[in-house]
Amino acid sequence: MADNSMDIMASVDVHEIDNAWQQATREIGQRWDFKGKTAELEWNKGEKKVTVTAGDKMVLDAMLDIFKTKLAKRGINTKALELKTEENASGNAIRQIYTIIDGIPADRAKEITKMIKAAKYKVQASIQGDVIRVTGKSRDILQEVQQAVKEMDLPLPISFGNYK
Repeated sequence: MADNSMDIMASVDVHEIDNAWQQATREIGQRWDFKGKTAELEWNKGEKKVTVTAGDKMVLDAMLDIFKTKLAKRGINTKALELKTEENASGNAIRQIYTIIDGIPADRAKEITKMIKAAKYKVQASIQGDVIRVTGKSRDILQEVQQAVKEMDLPLPISFGNYK
């Protein structure tokens, strides 16, 4: 019998992030409680970077909540946002810069494969770039591995695909 396989990935749809950003900026522009305050949400599609600038912490948190809600409604895992820096901007404003996680970093990939091997599942896990390929005899074993990876609760937008 042929082996079954699946890929463990951490990828996001940049087009959906762009749509969520457009919806969020529209809503932020219409909010009466943001009128006259610094409230900017910038999206750099090329660098996969989101910059949030606000006059105070409450406005910043509200803007992030709006953006994360729009992401979730479009099927993007909010774990894809990784805070890189928080700094003071001009005029007592606060600026946070987030990067979009697209792909499993090498250290996390090693952590996942190490967990799979330590759990003694009868599968082979190999790192292939920013994807982990898991091969096993049955789909049931692959589903057990999938559940175990979900339970690790990694700060990544983990998804599974390419079932064969």
